[in-house]
Amino acid sequence: MGIKEEPFVESQSVSVEDPYSFTDPNVFVLSLGVSEVVLSVDVYVKQPQKTQVTLDSMVQIAVPGIGGGSPDMFGLTYEIQQNGTTIATINDEMDFVSVRRHINFPNFPVLDNNPNIGINTYDLVCTSTADATIIIASRSLKATVFPV
Repeated sequence: MGIKEEPFVESQSVSVEDPYSFTDPNVFVLSLGVSEVVLSVDVYVKQPQKTQVTLDSMVQIAVPGIGGGSPDMFGLTYEIQQNGTTIATINDEMDFVSVRRHINFPNFPVLDNNPNIGINTYDLVCTSTADATIIIASRSLKATVFPV
């Protein structure tokens, strides 16, 4: 179990009012092929054989588009990492026709049956995989630790 003997939650979230605001310090643009850790939570585990960690996450992705009603496409790799090792991945590409478009990558539930003893750092990592401007806006990452 973790430090506590009953289930507990560690979470991190960032709220952004305007996903297209390049002046908001919580908004950042993904460069093609560059991975960015967009949120992290640390969970302490003292009995890994008796502990499970569930992870829930969400990221709001904004794409400015090219305007004029022309088709556009973006690609994104969305990963959950435990201590730097990827434990879950979504690879997605989306075509759209719009001047501005934003979507939420919904709850991406993951169960870690194998947490390490000590501190486990869970990272939410996004990587742009297509040559389009991708903006990371609001996001959340929640780890629930419970005994088995």
